Amino acid sequence: MHVNNELVATSRGPVTDVCALRMEELFGCWQEARRADKISARLLVIRTELDEHYEHISAVLKEVECSSRLLRDLYDLFPIYRSRVPMVLYYLQIILPTMCKTMRDMTIYIENDALTIKDQWVVMNNRLSAQGGMTLAQRFLMYCEALVQTVRLLSRSPLYDPTSLELLRVRHMRLRKLQGLPALIPYGIVEQPLGQIVRHGAPPQPNQEQLEKRHWAEKIFDDQPHSTTGLKHKRASKCFGPPMVEHLLGIPQGSKVLFKLPFDKNRLSVTLYLHADGADVTRLLCRWMDRYFNPIYSCYGVHELCVRRKGSSLQFRRWSSNRAHAKIWMALFFKTWERMVLFHCAFVALKARCPFTLSVYPEEYALGGENVLFRGQIIDDGFEHSLAVIQDHKSGGLRLHAAVWSGELRKCPVWTAFVTYQSESSRWMDRRSRHRIWLKDITPYVFCGNYKKKHQMRKHGEFEIYFTDKYAADAFEEIFRVDDGGTQGSEDVMDVPVRGPSRGPPEEGFNG
Repeated sequence: MHVNNELVATSRGPVTDVCALRMEELFGCWQEARRADKISARLLVIRTELDEHYEHISAVLKEVECSSRLLRDLYDLFPIYRSRVPMVLYYLQIILPTMCKTMRDMTIYIENDALTIKDQWVVMNNRLSAQGGMTLAQRFLMYCEALVQTVRLLSRSPLYDPTSLELLRVRHMRLRKLQGLPALIPYGIVEQPLGQIVRHGAPPQPNQEQLEKRHWAEKIFDDQPHSTTGLKHKRASKCFGPPMVEHLLGIPQGSKVLFKLPFDKNRLSVTLYLHADGADVTRLLCRWMDRYFNPIYSCYGVHELCVRRKGSSLQFRRWSSNRAHAKIWMALFFKTWERMVLFHCAFVALKARCPFTLSVYPEEYALGGENVLFRGQIIDDGFEHSLAVIQDHKSGGLRLHAAVWSGELRKCPVWTAFVTYQSESSRWMDRRSRHRIWLKDITPYVFCGNYKKKHQMRKHGEFEIYFTDKYAADAFEEIFRVDDGGTQGSEDVMDVPVRGPSRGPPEEGFNG
């Protein structure tokens, strides 16, 4: 561990310049994540050998892997929330040592070649589960819950619960005594009064309205899509750099994380954050590992990157001044088509709205490998949008895609919704009039702050689509209902101003 001796709290006095902490003083999170990775790998070997203990080992393995991801999440957020780091130091000095002690104790048994594989697991599980009245799985679950709240405290998440974190702190302190840990913790972290942290660091508990007021990008990955369409790949995600030291990352105080996605069990992560210096200025921060498993960072604004799909990956390219042409910066391989779609739409929507963006290439708006089955004009929350029915060529996934119809942001994504197996039901679609169609069980993912999907929702959760042209509504209906044997609704037309009807789907295609 890298520790600056001038910043280590000792019995002679506390640290006075906590805000001057550099990344190496917080390297303990990264080290414990690496330790958790080694234990996970060994537990996986043991589980493979011991089928009769599969369930118990799986429970421990799941929580150890979760703790590793959360520790790296914390480390990845430190550069962005530098000013808030002192708020979480108190909790880290409680969590990290007891977690380190537990994993060191586990290592004594699972790496003891004098024991059989079965004895390695049985002896370790029996001896460590007797400590504090918790099984190993329960203990790591406690670690994970504390780390989740610590991440939320650091990032000002509206989901942060100070009461839960305080209860977890008390449980950790009890475990520390049973483990025989000293009162002072050698992590280079100064202890701060808990009351001060709770008073200044705890936002009020959010209501639904507050959660909805968040930036649209913060909500994109809140919930898992109702459908999962797998993508095949055998390669790991990779960043090609260049690596950047901390002062070259260009992250000013006051920046805000919109979302963070882990890849390959968080061995590589991508954090998209809102730059503090201007509205709608967003940047991508990529963290990966060198061959010695040390963290490396590289960061670019969305306006500096171009995106395209290649197989199951999204490739991001940057301009190389030295070579005077575009050069690949990062390749992200996705396990599901839905997650790739959401990331792609979010990126191009943010790039299109960034004030530093000079232009967006038309092909960037399209996700390669998709076919457009239909396109028509709709009135959507009072705006003119295009609506496309798009199918992925290889996976067969189907989705609806709304985009800006005209103007400076033409083709910019507004929302997308994945069509699930429920579309096979005769009750999924309801033709209410010549221009109106209601769909059930549709969840639009919105990529625009001005768009309010609730305005399109009806009493029982149906989502209304209003086509400017009757023929477009007919063509859309035929995509999903080949044999139109159902009874249509009334012929009432929604009173919405329209520039003029378009005869059938427009001529332009989706550049995919």
